[in-house]
Amino acid sequence: MNHYETIFIVDLDTPDADQESIFEKLKSMISQDGQLIMFDDWGSKKFAYEIRKKKQGRFVRLDYCGEGVLVDEIERLFRLDYRILKFMTVLLAKDVDPESLMPVEEEAKAETEAVQAEETKEASAPDEAPDEASDETEETEETEATETESETEE
Repeated sequence: MNHYETIFIVDLDTPDADQESIFEKLKSMISQDGQLIMFDDWGSKKFAYEIRKKKQGRFVRLDYCGEGVLVDEIERLFRLDYRILKFMTVLLAKDVDPESLMPVEEEAKAETEAVQAEETKEASAPDEAPDEASDETEETEETEATETESETEE
C-alpha cells in the first residue's frame, strides 16, 4: 500500500450536516479499499485569494494508505461534488505498512494540539500586555511630575 495525504476545502455555505455526510462518505471509501490513518479538520480559514467566488472555506486533511485506484475514486468524488472548492493529493511514500504509521501520526497529532494550545496562550498574552504598558506610562508620568517639581523649586 502507498501512503497518501489529501487536503481539500469544503464550501462554508454547505450546511454542517452535509459536510459531515461528505466526511463520512470519504471515511467509508477509504476503509473499504485502504486504511485511514488520520482525519484532521483544520477548521475554517480565510483564503489568500478567491476560489470560485468564495473568500473562506473549511480545510480538511486526510492521511491514509491505499492503492492508486482509491485516490482516483476520491478525486473523482471531489470533481463531481460542487461543495468541494479545491483539493490536492500527495504521495508520501510507496509500499508502506499502515500499522507502522499509526504511532507516528498519533505523535504528530499531539504535537499539533500542543502548538494550537501555545497559540491560544499567545493570543491571550497580548491582553495582559496593555496592563504592563499602562503601568509604564504611570511610572513615566510620576517621573515627569517629580522632575517638574524639582525644576520649580530651583
